[in-house]
Amino acid sequence: MDVLSDILHAVHLSGAILGRAEFSSPWGVSSEGLTSPMFHIVLSGNGFIALEGGEPIPLGTGDLIMMPHGHTHRLQSDRSVPTVKFTDLMVGNPPRKPDIIRSGGSGAITAIACGHLAFDRGEMHPLLAQLPPLIHIRGGGNGAHDWLETTSQLISSELRAERMGTAALLDRLGGVLFIQVVRAYVESLPPNQAGWLGALRDPRIGGALELIHEAPAQAWSIGELACEVGMSRSAFAGRFKALVGETPMQYLTRWRMHRAAHYLRTEGLGVHDVAGRVGYESSATFSKAFKRYIGAAPAAYRRSRSGSPDIEMCAAFEGKTA
Repeated sequence: MDVLSDILHAVHLSGAILGRAEFSSPWGVSSEGLTSPMFHIVLSGNGFIALEGGEPIPLGTGDLIMMPHGHTHRLQSDRSVPTVKFTDLMVGNPPRKPDIIRSGGSGAITAIACGHLAFDRGEMHPLLAQLPPLIHIRGGGNGAHDWLETTSQLISSELRAERMGTAALLDRLGGVLFIQVVRAYVESLPPNQAGWLGALRDPRIGGALELIHEAPAQAWSIGELACEVGMSRSAFAGRFKALVGETPMQYLTRWRMHRAAHYLRTEGLGVHDVAGRVGYESSATFSKAFKRYIGAAPAAYRRSRSGSPDIEMCAAFEGKTA
């Protein structure tokens, strides 16, 4: 499995389409009060989007915009139009039924599919943390993003039909859409992109990440990884840290803890079995490392299933070392 698939497979992502919005010009809406990551697909029409404090960006039919970190934003037919809150236009708590949301004046209609995403933030990975505040993928018939047109058409069709199982299908499509967007964004980055995202595009460091993800239980050393990707030990260690932000061994340990949390939470395995799966011969050594990174003993984390709000896996990526 490639690194991106491995990460996204383990992040416990879900997405929900909140519904179809039909805004009649002049119109303006704001996400104020909503904190979850959101996305919008312009099914027809045009308008503008702007993050709080940012400049408006024009939108057209087929465009997709995603705010992976839940930044407050506004959508408008024109930059000067006052906005109303999305929450004032929705019903239900949480608002899940794909009803048509209507707002605005009596002019031309812009139709937008609106949705939100949810990840288990306890299992956030640096890849997701490095996504920008706004991702804008333009629609159109140039063939560059055929997947967007296909997914948009399916979402639009389901929103109109409201058949049995529509809500469940739209939830799955929200997650599929996020994976498609992340993949498209990573593929669009220049070859010399810095940071974790750049590491995926780097042939040698990306290759080392694949080795770690394919066999996290293996007793890797820096020398072995360097040899596998055809680099000297010192050059590999330096480039890996420059791109990923930590040493190969630190990343290996963090990924092991990430996988361990996944096994404990989703498979309910015993501590000894999980320790073996992630490369520890001793349950005691594994438990000590897990508690250091996660903030709770493996057995306590497994009992909690989803962990408590204070036991966040993201702590494992905030500079703690093995």
